Amino acid sequence: MNTESSVLISVRQVTKTFKKNGREFCALRDCSFDVMKNEFLVIVGPTGCGKSTLLNLIAGLDFPTAGSILLNGETVTGPGADRGMIFQEYALLPWRSVLRNVELGFEFRKSEMSQSERHAEAMRCLEMVGLGYAVKKHPGELSGGMKRRASLAMILAIKPVILLMDGAFNALDSKTKMTMHQEITRIWETEKNTVVFVTSDLDEAVKLADRIVVLNRDGSIAAILRNDLPRPRLGSAARDPDFHHRFIAFREMVMNIIKKDAGLRTCAIS
Repeated sequence: MNTESSVLISVRQVTKTFKKNGREFCALRDCSFDVMKNEFLVIVGPTGCGKSTLLNLIAGLDFPTAGSILLNGETVTGPGADRGMIFQEYALLPWRSVLRNVELGFEFRKSEMSQSERHAEAMRCLEMVGLGYAVKKHPGELSGGMKRRASLAMILAIKPVILLMDGAFNALDSKTKMTMHQEITRIWETEKNTVVFVTSDLDEAVKLADRIVVLNRDGSIAAILRNDLPRPRLGSAARDPDFHHRFIAFREMVMNIIKKDAGLRTCAIS
């Protein structure tokens, strides 16, 4: 059971405004929630509701206009090696091999590891994401799914406590996306990271999340929902009729909250 001592990230009454064409625009409005250690938290909501903005604030890439974000009780004042950010775009250097891209993480950390130690750790990360066979390839030789795996391995090399993932699997085909869901779940369970994951795909959200934060169009929080579906939720487990019924019902609950905010007709949940 989660307790006060297991809180890793605290978002406290966060509001974020921007100026656009001389006018002030509110991206987030009075948001408050906690993220627990080793939790898989997913943020969903309609386009333009502030999902990516919220992730950037947790990463320390931007700062709230009002309110605060705390990490282990300390105010976030900028990026840190304890947080690894995976964007929608692939952050790979085209002139470096897959292995050398992953080793870039050690350069960011200014690690004192020897070259052989770096090589061994980079290989461990690549094997973890199922890309150990492609170490000599360059980004131009990789498929979209392979690039996503390489980007994930590069982030894992810095050993972040927190993985921040912004639409990380959006551009992947359905088969590759399913594989990546299995991989990120396995890595999360093995490495004991805390994951904050932004998506617009409600199936993805329900498959992955311990809890789901639903944002309104105006950037406020509509609901925070606990996902009690048993794990594993992928593969053969997902084909169980009872599981499937509960999965659909929970997904429609999330969808109805989003539709209600948009003034759309909601689904009947049986």
